Order: sequence, then structure tokens, then C-alpha cells
Amino acid sequence: MINQAISIDKLPDGEDIKFTVDAALFSELGERLVGKPYVALGELIKNSYDADATKVTIRFGDDLIEIIDNGHGMDFKEFESFWMRVGTQHKQRQRYSKKFQRPMTGSKGVGRLAVQLMAKEIGMRTVSEDDQNLEIQVYVNWSEAQQAGELTEAIAKYRITETSLKYPGNSKHGTAIILSGLNQTWDTDAITELAQEIWPLQPPFRTARGGILQEEAFDVELEAPDPEAVTHFENQMEAVLDIWDAKLNGRLIPASHGKNCKVELTLEFKGAEKILHEYEAIDYTLNSVEFEIRIFTLKGKQPSGIIVDDAREYFRSFGGIHVYDSGFRMPFYGTVEGDWLRIQYDQASRRHKSILLPEELQVFRGLQFLPTLSRSFGVVHVDTAKEREIAEERNVADKGEYLQLQVTRDRLVDNSAHESLRDIVRYAVDYYAMREAARQYSEKETQRPTEPVQKKFERVEDVIARYREDIPRPAYRTLSREVKSAVTASKAEQERITRQAGLLGALATTGMSALAYEHEIKKHHFKLLELARELGEIKVDDPTIQEQLDSIVRRLNAIIDQSRSLRAVFSAMLEEENRTTIGRFKARSLIRDVSDQLGILLRGVRPTTHRVDDDLLLPQAGFAEWSAIFQNILLNAVNAMLDNPDAKTKRINVSSRIDGDRRTILIQDTGVGANLTTAEELFKPFVRKLKISPERKALGVGGTGLGLTIVRMITDNIGCNVSFTNPEDGFTTAFQIQWREKT
Repeated sequence: MINQAISIDKLPDGEDIKFTVDAALFSELGERLVGKPYVALGELIKNSYDADATKVTIRFGDDLIEIIDNGHGMDFKEFESFWMRVGTQHKQRQRYSKKFQRPMTGSKGVGRLAVQLMAKEIGMRTVSEDDQNLEIQVYVNWSEAQQAGELTEAIAKYRITETSLKYPGNSKHGTAIILSGLNQTWDTDAITELAQEIWPLQPPFRTARGGILQEEAFDVELEAPDPEAVTHFENQMEAVLDIWDAKLNGRLIPASHGKNCKVELTLEFKGAEKILHEYEAIDYTLNSVEFEIRIFTLKGKQPSGIIVDDAREYFRSFGGIHVYDSGFRMPFYGTVEGDWLRIQYDQASRRHKSILLPEELQVFRGLQFLPTLSRSFGVVHVDTAKEREIAEERNVADKGEYLQLQVTRDRLVDNSAHESLRDIVRYAVDYYAMREAARQYSEKETQRPTEPVQKKFERVEDVIARYREDIPRPAYRTLSREVKSAVTASKAEQERITRQAGLLGALATTGMSALAYEHEIKKHHFKLLELARELGEIKVDDPTIQEQLDSIVRRLNAIIDQSRSLRAVFSAMLEEENRTTIGRFKARSLIRDVSDQLGILLRGVRPTTHRVDDDLLLPQAGFAEWSAIFQNILLNAVNAMLDNPDAKTKRINVSSRIDGDRRTILIQDTGVGANLTTAEELFKPFVRKLKISPERKALGVGGTGLGLTIVRMITDNIGCNVSFTNPEDGFTTAFQIQWREKT
């Protein structure tokens, strides 16, 4: 049969006919885009979050679920344009909520369809914050909507009436969703799954002492007939704060009878006995300070169904050590910009000794164990009103050296009292770092080999010499020769390891500096994002100036995107789990991940991996180790091609071979090639055969002469062999990684 191309013109004189959409798409969208009832209910609660609600009530009744919030509600225009329009992308365009600038959680515009999974009928009542006298009431019967035949014919009944409903927190505005005719039974397990879905929305500082709701909080309250279900829900919503690895509790004891004030501190490592410590606060003017700081190790499987990535993202948003004044949180403290304890500063400076702790509490390089903001959460309670009252009683208020709020009310006045507060809390954090360092060193010491291999061989040599007369001469000569050979080999190996250790020290220092630099870049990255957003919101009447502003925003966003791509190169080392988790990774997936990390550094050359066996597993090692191996190999290939004027096409091809128990990964490119007779020299430090122009080095694509040295050091440790080999037709260079599979 002969295949023949079929063509058709654009039918300029044809008849028009419109596409239609079956109303059954309601059900199809709900099931495919959401899938599970607790996810569907979670979507409605996320809508409340996007509406800047601070309180949401979920009420389970007899064949009924109510979701009531005190968000900004909707006027008729918003109801018509957003709620009644399926697939609207206004959240993608808006990105942040109106009032609190929360990142929008929804983006597809199909959340309202999700309720079709849960109930046969839906009612809604909403009052806009901008017009609190009018309420929109809506009713939808899903069965009738599906029977309408076409989606555009499906209707929702509504009416506009005077406001009659009070929303959570006695608010005059908000939204209430009422689901009736439920399709599922909501037992304790289902309600717990709901909590697992929505807990990241709820900040850990949502309420202060006495239950006072913070302005930016998002508090979710469950009302259900089953008290056990309510308890499980509340426990799950709080579970993330219970996965701590260490906990600090401190309380200031004011000065009295000529004695300096002191701090009573309790440090608890999970699963270990509490450590009690007391320290003086000399010349401090404070009278009332209490704090609790929890430190988290976010890796491995977590209890209560908490996903590690969710927990990391949660503490990236809400972590840090926050300050509350009489139950109200001061927004400045605990943020990346508000590094009031100078923890990030000391980490970036690689400081290893505390300036607050006495010498007997110092541990070698102990401050390297300071927790980052993204894996700690703390609350420090003060009372500026009480501090002023006591200062007035002592007739020292006029000096101003007491704890007091700034006019902006988001932070404290920077005086001696504020410095005292900082030192009290920072002392506790430093104390934790020292004790954690001691724990880590103790654990490593128990795992350290007690004697070098060379010494063991020498002891064997001594034993053979001692029993020389009892050993037959031929056997003695053979044993002596082999042991001497082993001693010589072990000495050579020890010297090689010593040289590598020196090189690793230099590389580690460079790596730590790079990570510290990346940390600072990340802060500037967020500031650029905020600047771009603020500039994008500026609107002027002069079209020329407006175009200039828009052009600046576009260029800023381009710089931000490029910065994000460059930071991805470090991604394998930034996450602790990547640095510590050992496993067997799929070769093709990992190589693709590394290609994505390198991004613009590959200069448009995308390695092809279709010839890599999809089931091929790399030898057991860490993700960071394999990332370092393939990053260096791919960057070497790019270098070889970019500075090769004879390369007509720039290609990198990765393939795999299986020969019995031998496995090979082959990386080939169209660069300048390698001389196989001298290629072994390239694995020595700082040896380069390829001359790289200064312009090419400025692009940040290699040029140090350490890439292949690093590759061999890592692969030797993993148990692989690396070498250059003859390339296939169409390529000029071939680099192979080989290992044997153990049966």
C-alpha cells in the first residue's frame, strides 16, 4: 500500500459551526483534576486562604458540610467573572492575594467543580469587603447541571439580598459554602487526610497567648459530631511542630537583692534526657523573657504522614525565631531580612567559636552546627508595657534604656535592652550548637578505625620475623615477600590519600564559600523579585514612561530567570537530604536531572540520553556524588566543543552497554578529541591539554583543571573505573564509566 499525503485548503467560503462542551465535563473534571474527596474539600479551604481569610470554620452536620471564612468575599462582578467561569486563570495572573500578599494556592480555576465529587448540591453566600451591605446567595444542583446537555446551558440560581450572616471572628464579610446530599461518609481517617492536605496553609504562629488571632494568621477550626475526629484533626494540624530533633526552653529570672538576673535553660534532644543549664545575664535590664526554640532535621520518613518536601517548604516560609509582645507577633523578627540573632551572618562568615559562651563550653568548630532559619522555629515572649512600668518604678524610664516598641510597631528600639534580649536568646542557640557538635564528634569517634592498614601489615611482618625459625624457608620467603609488597603498597596508598585529603580540603573550602555565597545571592534574588513586583504595579498616564517602566520590569525578570537557572547548578548540594542519602539511582533520570541543573551553562547543547537503558541503575552512592561526576564530564564536553572551530555540529550523546556483569556508560561529544596515549595525564590535578580562552572562562564553564581529578576521586570511592576510549563514528571524544554488577 502506498502512503499518499492528504491536504486541504482553508475553506474561505465554508459554513461556521461552534464547538460545544458536554455538561458531563463537570463530573469528568472533578474526578480527573482532584480525584479524592479530601483533596476536593482542601481546594475549597485553599480558596479561603487565597481570599485572605484569617479564620475558617469547617462544620460537619447531618448529610451536610459547611465551609465558612472571613475572607474578602466577592461582589457580583467577581462572582460572575471568576466563580462562574470554569478554568479562569486570574490566580495565575494575580499570583499574590490582595491584602496579605500570600502566594496564590490555586491556578486552574476548577476548584468549585471539585465539590461535585462530594455532594449533589452546593449553596454559597458571600459578602464583599468592599460592599458589606449586600449578600450574594447561590444555589447549584449538580444533577440538573449535568442534565443540561451542554456546559454553556448549565445554570446556577442566585439572588442579591441584604446582609444577614455573621462570618468567623464576627466579620461582616466572607464566604460560606454549603454542601448537601453528600456522596461519601466522612470518618476519622478521611478527616485526618483532610488535615494532611491543608496543614501547610496554617502558620505555626497563627494564634498568640490567650487565643488572640494574629492579623496574618490562617486558623482552621473543625466542628464535627465525633469528638475523636476533631481531636485527630487538631493533632494532625499541629503535627509538624512535633517532629523536632532538639528543643530549647528558657526563662529569665529577674535580678534581686544585689544578684544579677539569670536564665534557666533546658535543652532536650529527642529520645535523650533533658540537659539543665543556667547562665547569668550580667547588667541586663530585662525583667520578663520566655522562649521556646525547636530545631528540626528534615530528612527521611517523618511521622504523621508528613512529607519531607512539604515540611521543608513550610519552614522556609515560617521558620526562624520570632518575637511576640504581649501575645502579638512583631513581623520583622524571624524573617531572612530580619536576622536579629545574626545566625545567618555567622554561618556565612564561617564563624566557629561563640563570643557569648565561656571557654569551658566551647567545642571545636561548634558554631558550624548552628541551625539555619529554615530548620528552626522559635517564639520569644516579651512584654514592653510591663518593661516600661518597671522602668518608671525605678525612675529610669527617661533614659529610654528599657525594652520598647518602635513607632512602626513591627520591631523593638535598638538599645541596650534589645541587645540584652538578643544575647540571652543567642546564648541558648550557641549552647545548642556546641552540644550538638559534641554529640556528632562523639558518634564519629566511635566509628573511626583504631589503626591504619599500614600498621596492621607491619605487625604481621613482625610476627613472621618472630617465628622465622618455625616456618619452612620457602614459605617464609614467600610470606615475607608478599607482606613487604603489601606494606609498600599501603604506604603508597597512604601518601595518595594524604595528597587527596589536601586537595579535598581546598575543594571543601571552595565549596563552602560557594554555598555561603549562594545563600547571600538567594536573599538578593528575593529582593529583586519584590522590586520587580512593585515596579510592575506602578501605572502612569504618560505612555512613554509606562513603556520604559514595563521594559525595566521585563529586563529585571529576565535577570531573575537567569539567576534562578544559575542557582540550579548548586541544587544537588543545597538540600541536606541530597548530601546524605545513599542509594542506587536510575542512570537516565539522574543524567537528565544534571542536564537540567546545568541549564544555561551547557550553552544550548542538550545531551541525548535515549540510548541509556531505562532500567540501568548506577552503583550505590549519594545523589550529590553522581551529580558532581556528570556535571564535570558534561562541562568538559561543552568546553571541548565551544572552543573547537572545526566542530560543525555540537552534540553530546550518552549511551549504555551491558556485557555480562560489566556495565558501561559512554559520554561522547564532537569536541577537539583526546589523545588516548596521554589521556591518563588529564586526571592529575591542574593538568589541561585544552587551552580555554579568557572569554570562555568568564562564562563560568570550567577551566580549573580539577574536573577529571574530582571525577576519578569520587568514582574510585564508589568502585567505578573511568577512562577515555575510542569514540564511535560521528564523535571525536568518548569518556566511559565502568563497573561490575555484583550477583
